[in-house]
Amino acid sequence: MLENPKRILILRLGSIGDIVHTLPALRTLRFSFPTAFIAWAVEEKLADLLYGNDDLDEVIIIATKRWRKDLSLSSISEIFGTIRILRDKSFDLVLDFQGLIKSGLVSFLSGAKTRVGFSREDCREKGNTLFTNFKAKPFSKTSHVVDKNLSLLKMFQIKKQIIEFPLRSSTKAMANVDKFCKNNADFFKIPVAAINPGVGFPTKQWSLERFAKIADQVFRELNLNILLTWGPGEKDKVKKISSQMKEDCLIAPATTILESISLYQKLDLFISGDTGPLHICAALGIPTVSIFGPTNPERNGAYGYNHTTIFKKLPCSFCYKKKSLLNLQQKLCQFFL
Repeated sequence: MLENPKRILILRLGSIGDIVHTLPALRTLRFSFPTAFIAWAVEEKLADLLYGNDDLDEVIIIATKRWRKDLSLSSISEIFGTIRILRDKSFDLVLDFQGLIKSGLVSFLSGAKTRVGFSREDCREKGNTLFTNFKAKPFSKTSHVVDKNLSLLKMFQIKKQIIEFPLRSSTKAMANVDKFCKNNADFFKIPVAAINPGVGFPTKQWSLERFAKIADQVFRELNLNILLTWGPGEKDKVKKISSQMKEDCLIAPATTILESISLYQKLDLFISGDTGPLHICAALGIPTVSIFGPTNPERNGAYGYNHTTIFKKLPCSFCYKKKSLLNLQQKLCQFFL
């Protein structure tokens, strides 16, 4: 095992929440190895989460999702070009925080002699362990993912863990958000709570009708204006919530990742299910309330303080399935309202 790595590659290709939850490991690496060259391989649509990160020397795009959708001579050429980029960096250490076969393959193709990953028990896809030659000890299934990621560093000379989540926005993104706020100046004169109904897969989805009721309740009881935020393919959800609300609300415009970071910094409260924006807000220090279903809030919830999770454990809880015969969200509705 390397005691003082010089060139380090981090593998955490996606998703939003998973990338956010790996930021403390990056900050700890930078603190522990201040002169090392550190790069991060990430899916191209999520690279903005690493924008302006002072802990990184380089961001390497791994466009696996696009390559799978369009496997052509052009994409094959791009794949080999990416492999050459990885090889040319001469990494001596790869840390695979993903635990998938695809991340394991990237780890192996990098040419690094030291490839560190999770134990077989902690990998989402067991085949990942075929590509790593050093494994972390098995980690508690109920401990948070942030702590699990940090555990991958325990085999190095790490003297201090840095639990910080640096996220930055661009000047252009901040200007676009400031323009939106200026055009709605009266709305933002009052503290704002955002409702975000979007989720990554169906079993996480809470009833839109319940979101509307919660929005009205927050408006009346907490005297907070309601902003409905949304991501790609989710605008119909916030339109439906707005139509079912009795109180006034404002629907946010479409935003990029960098614009979302800027917009969330204007909030006083964020309410959602288990979704990427929840973890961005938690990283920014925005108070959150989240509604969980098939995923474990102890493991996947908002990290840190000033966050509240609504959850009722059922026999099928923590299945992490994208489809389920049991309607977890209806059960949660009965519990929460």
